[in-house]
Amino acid sequence: MLEPKVFDNTALRESRLTYNHELMTLVASESIKEATVFLDMLQAHMMDEGWENFALVAHRLKGAALEVSGYRFCQLITEMERVAIQGKGDQLPIRYTALR
Repeated sequence: MLEPKVFDNTALRESRLTYNHELMTLVASESIKEATVFLDMLQAHMMDEGWENFALVAHRLKGAALEVSGYRFCQLITEMERVAIQGKGDQLPIRYTALR
């Protein structure tokens, strides 16, 4: 099975940003900032064992990843969201490390 690209520059460039490299740089930079905030929130919810809140933040992060064609990132966060919804928090730390 083929792994999805971590960040599909072609999809982002062609379908959303119409080859505007300056805009692509700005969008990517802002996405990294946003993802960093969400990752910190995920870590806090993981420490507090707040699985419902973890799943909510994971869902938001998944949407943010899709906005920039972060397909592999989205796949990883989707797995984490599913695990949190199932209340299997013991499986999250290793996935969180891989995501980070």
